[in-house]
Amino acid sequence: MSETVFVVGHRNPDNDSISAAVAYAHLKNQLAARACQEGQEPELTYKPVRLGPLPAESEWVLQTFGFQVPELVEGAQPGQKLVLVDHNEVRQAIPGVQDAEVVEIVDHHRIADVMTANPIMYLNLPWGSTASIVTELYKQYQVQITPEMARVLLSAILTDTVILKSPTATPKDQELVTELAGIADVDPVKYGVELFKKRGGEEAIEIEQFVGADAKEFQVGEKVVLIAQHETVDLEGAMAREAEARAHMNDLLQKNGYDFVLLLVTDIVAEGSQFLVEGNTELVNRVFGIECNAQGGNWMPGVLSRKKQVAAPILAG
Repeated sequence: MSETVFVVGHRNPDNDSISAAVAYAHLKNQLAARACQEGQEPELTYKPVRLGPLPAESEWVLQTFGFQVPELVEGAQPGQKLVLVDHNEVRQAIPGVQDAEVVEIVDHHRIADVMTANPIMYLNLPWGSTASIVTELYKQYQVQITPEMARVLLSAILTDTVILKSPTATPKDQELVTELAGIADVDPVKYGVELFKKRGGEEAIEIEQFVGADAKEFQVGEKVVLIAQHETVDLEGAMAREAEARAHMNDLLQKNGYDFVLLLVTDIVAEGSQFLVEGNTELVNRVFGIECNAQGGNWMPGVLSRKKQVAAPILAG
């Protein structure tokens, strides 16, 4: 009887976290089936799971192209085998990760603090999305990428790299987008815009999702900060909810004891982000050479990547 391994992304999952879990679990199960055909009994079954609400674009892609939505789980039991995708920080990981058994990590972020008792397969590449890494693994192991799976993988690369506009996008991401778009028979730019539009009108999004759907905690010295990002094709509509957003950010600040909460409202058309900050603004002011505005925020042209352009200088700051 096989043992189930959870393939899981970070808390407050984004599309890359969900899609990478779905695609990597499928790849691992295909490889297990291949091993079975070759006379090796598979011992593990890989199951994609999630730690939070499903992003709207993920729900659309998975349901439209025939994939089961990953099960929502609250934590891992002691000894549960885990594959972590799109993260490697305890603060972003599944509750109970310290007592579980992490058997693999596939990621494209800085190396942080997840520790293991044994050597594992740890693949960390400085590409634009975890889905790019997973796509390359499909190619390496010569596992077919169906048009449906190509849509899943392509959606994650396009949303994580802001349709290849983000400075995190690499020539490898561009190469893989071209390949996947060919398999899926789609125009990648049109498909990317369609994905962002699936998030719906700004007024319809619950404020908890507006602020928290893509939020990550970071340890900065002895303090913890929250950096969130809301990507939009309607900046004016998004900023109309500034007062609500700031109120919710203050609630998070008080509830969790953060030093500050920073929300990037990122306009993927104008290619920049409005910085909204609640809490101690000293570090943000110093790192970015600004005076955080209490109303209207600060427009940061060219800032599209939380990881490379915001979190990295704050962590180094």
